[in-house]
Amino acid sequence: MPTLSFKVSTTEARAIRRSARLTKKSLSEYLRAAALPSVRPKAKDYRTRIDPDTGIPVTIPPTSVSPVTSAQVREQLADFP
Repeated sequence: MPTLSFKVSTTEARAIRRSARLTKKSLSEYLRAAALPSVRPKAKDYRTRIDPDTGIPVTIPPTSVSPVTSAQVREQLADFP
């Protein structure tokens, strides 16, 4: 199997490794998925329902979509002003 290499900054390397860890994928799996995304679900594959506890509409993704974790949300909001 061929090997690819590329240069990134130390900060970028940390962010990529952290993202791979959060998705519970190896670095290779994570980068492969990012570079070669599979067929994305169509809008019709998503469903909306009302959450019984909050009364707020919630989008239900297809089973092929990985759920977003609290850790991923925290990471994305870490640099938010």
